[in-house]
Amino acid sequence: MSEMRQRVARQAMERLLRLQKVTSELSQALTPEQVARVIIQQAGPAMGACEACIYLLEEPGVLRFVQVMGLPPAVFKRWTLLRVDEPVPIAQAALTEKPVWVESLDDFRRLYPPLDDVPLSQKGAWAFLPLHAEHRLVGVLAVGFPLGHGFREEDKDFACLISKQCAQALERARLYARERELREEAERARAETEAHRRLLESVLQQLPQGVLLAVAPSGRMVMANEQVRRLGRGHVPPDWPLEEYSTIRGFHPDGRPYLPHEWPLVRALGGEVVHGEVAELPGNGGPPLTLEMSAGPVRDAEGRVTAAVTVLEDITERLRMEQALREGECVFRRIMESDLMGLSFCDKDGLLLDANDAFLSLVGHDREEVRRGLLHWRNLLPRGEASLERALHELWTRGASPTFEAELLRGDGSRVPVLTGAAWVEEQERVITFVLDLSDLKRAEGALRFLATASYILGQSLEVSDATLQHVACLASLSVASWCVIDLATPEGLLRRAAVAHRDGEREERLWRGWPLPPLRESGGPLLDAMHAGEPLLFSDFGVETWRHLAAGAAPEMEGMAQEACSVLVVPVRSHERTLGLVTLGSCSPQQRYGREDISMGQELAHRVAAALESARLFMESQRAVRLRDEFLAVASHELKTPLTPLRLQLQGLRRVVESREEGRAVEPERVLRAARICEAQVRKLSSLVNDLLDVSRLAQGRLPLHLEQVDLVTIAREVIAQFSDEAARAHCGVELWAGPPVVGCWDRVRLEQVVTNLLTNAFKYGAGRPVHVRVWMEGGVARLSVRDEGIGIAPEHRSRIFGKFERAVSERHYGGLGLGLHITQQIVHALGGSIQVESEPGRGSTFTVELPPGVHDMLAHP
Repeated sequence: MSEMRQRVARQAMERLLRLQKVTSELSQALTPEQVARVIIQQAGPAMGACEACIYLLEEPGVLRFVQVMGLPPAVFKRWTLLRVDEPVPIAQAALTEKPVWVESLDDFRRLYPPLDDVPLSQKGAWAFLPLHAEHRLVGVLAVGFPLGHGFREEDKDFACLISKQCAQALERARLYARERELREEAERARAETEAHRRLLESVLQQLPQGVLLAVAPSGRMVMANEQVRRLGRGHVPPDWPLEEYSTIRGFHPDGRPYLPHEWPLVRALGGEVVHGEVAELPGNGGPPLTLEMSAGPVRDAEGRVTAAVTVLEDITERLRMEQALREGECVFRRIMESDLMGLSFCDKDGLLLDANDAFLSLVGHDREEVRRGLLHWRNLLPRGEASLERALHELWTRGASPTFEAELLRGDGSRVPVLTGAAWVEEQERVITFVLDLSDLKRAEGALRFLATASYILGQSLEVSDATLQHVACLASLSVASWCVIDLATPEGLLRRAAVAHRDGEREERLWRGWPLPPLRESGGPLLDAMHAGEPLLFSDFGVETWRHLAAGAAPEMEGMAQEACSVLVVPVRSHERTLGLVTLGSCSPQQRYGREDISMGQELAHRVAAALESARLFMESQRAVRLRDEFLAVASHELKTPLTPLRLQLQGLRRVVESREEGRAVEPERVLRAARICEAQVRKLSSLVNDLLDVSRLAQGRLPLHLEQVDLVTIAREVIAQFSDEAARAHCGVELWAGPPVVGCWDRVRLEQVVTNLLTNAFKYGAGRPVHVRVWMEGGVARLSVRDEGIGIAPEHRSRIFGKFERAVSERHYGGLGLGLHITQQIVHALGGSIQVESEPGRGSTFTVELPPGVHDMLAHP
């Protein structure tokens, strides 16, 4: 027993000595790597281990391989970094922070299959000891023992004791290394601080801004850089006290002077942070300055304000430039947002980067194409344009291109004429291009050329024939329209087609037949309404429904015409409130759609056509007036001579009878009476002719005096018929009067006698020796007088003009008279508030019917 105790004591002493040696060696290690080397070289053999390795904690959850003994280092190549959740004993010890004891190699292979390739001793045991320091895991020590039996408790205790010493040594080395690092960092920080201080002082002196530094709470100025002196236009004295701040003169932007306590440096000494405050300083021998001031306090570790710093920046020039920039940007923005011109930006390759709405609308593209980078100048420029090539050459060689006219391709394939120019913006490496739409200018120039040519064509002759109008329509279809139709009003109240022209000659005949031609007397319809109102019609989008609305009743095959026209302009041709016709222009081209601006062009064309037609009408009327004047003078001279000849003959006969009678012999009374009657009839006829001429003169002057009284139209008719009994007999026309009770009204007796006289003499003249029927009656409160003959009648084409001045339906060589009777009759009837109509059939006579209101008429003169 004593021998066993002695052996145990020796073993304990040996372990103590080994522990002391290990502790001594560990105390000399300064770094964790040195400690790990001592642990492998000293602690492992001290425990009797033949194999050992150590892992240190790299970061939470990750161990790093450091040292190995008894095993080749290559074994740990794949385990250099080891996570604590790996299925290996080292990780298990780190994860559980408890020792792991493996009694034999068989247990090791069975428990840890991933480590089958590790070359361990055939007879041995392994201990995996977590290294704790201050309740913190710092690593894991793995030791292998050549034991043929398991671990005894004293072996485990000794291993744990050594592992504890190793952990403490590692923690001490880590703290020492950290202390050394902190000292080195402090030295570097001091050196860097000094360098930074010198650098900061140099930078502050070189800054373009002024910098002021004052200590708190006195406000004593301790530093002012060179820029402050330049801004102050003088020297800033050192150690300037707070009281001296009142000598600084400055003003707020609103004109208020800065008070001493309002300066940013003073406020920063009180702990306030000031950003970008503006002050205006009066000029001290120079122009005034505008300064932007920012200030802030400097605090110590306890938060006390120890100093204050102010940064001053001269923003006078910047404000001026900003103002100029704002004004320039405002102008440019207004130009970009307006529709004055199109503006675009592109890169040097021609890709459009930005464009205003006016440009995009002009070229027919949208902003989404620009945003997606799909719009390029090569999509807008026609190929083979020499002017564009020259402009691009100028742009790249001189930085700007001259303005020139060109055509741009629109998104729909059409072309638009523009005035354009470009410049290279070097600062932005972009090309700015402007474009002005010349479409309206080109259209206006074309319209002016067309109107000038049309005026020349219309002025070539005093007579405007259909051939002249056809020439004008052809000109319009080739310049300002795709097709043109000209319709003229006829005296009968109808419209006739005078000219039709189409750019496509094959469609001209279809247009002639298909375009609507409403009669003037028809009521309703857009064309008639526009013609009567004198207002143009514009169909910007002319389609099938519009065609059907205008051309009701047109041939169905003509509806195809509606597909050809995309816009139509209908302009009335009027002169002095008189409808002369219609001019219709149609455009089949999407690039030439009519708008409100084209109405004036159409009206100018209609005005020129109306002027030409009116000039032609006036010329024809003047020619006709000259002819009628000559005819009237001839007829008037003949008619005036007619009653004078028998009058002269009768007077000569009486003179001869008196001269040849025997002295004392009386002249036969019957012969004198017969001659007197003949002379009286001729004088009456001559007086009637003179009265007609006087009445025509009064009518031309717009006056026809009336003397109204209560008269009986039946009595007047009987008296006139009785007066003309001899003339009726000479004309072989019996007169029949159909009259009932008196027809009384407030009329002019003399003028009514003149009406009846004119109608009777007209019936005698053209009655061809047949009876004349006169009827007077009252019907519906209106007095009526009709005179019907059974003579030659009146052709339909002459009925509208027989009431004209000097007009007659037959030649004056066969029928005498001045051609004034029916004209004067109509004017008298109208002056009395009535009306006169004629019904006639060639070869079967004519019937003239007068209708008169019986009441007192308030018109005392012809209107």
